[in-house]
Amino acid sequence: MIIPFLLLILAFSGFFLRIWIVGPDKEKLSDDGNELNIKVKLILGLIGLISVIVIMIADGVQGMGMKWFWIVFIIISLGFQSFIDWKFLKHTKQHIVSLILLVEGVVLVYFLF
Repeated sequence: MIIPFLLLILAFSGFFLRIWIVGPDKEKLSDDGNELNIKVKLILGLIGLISVIVIMIADGVQGMGMKWFWIVFIIISLGFQSFIDWKFLKHTKQHIVSLILLVEGVVLVYFLF
């Protein structure tokens, strides 16, 4: 029950941080960046889905394994997003938004899960 709440908080704060730091217009990634972004997110999604199923079977939904899975998953996924934003959108500050969301997500999962 706490995961949808955390995702909702991160989505709203990401939206407001992007408007506050970057501005209302979001830049598009280049074709190379967009292709790499999609491929890596699909791979992360599949690995994450398989890992969640294994952890739920082994440790349960509210176990410490699930908490640390979400912390690691947030670090990897938002760290990658920050890298992609930094690499392919050099003239914007979009990567700062991803880094702030990374820290916020880890803190929320650590203290609320």
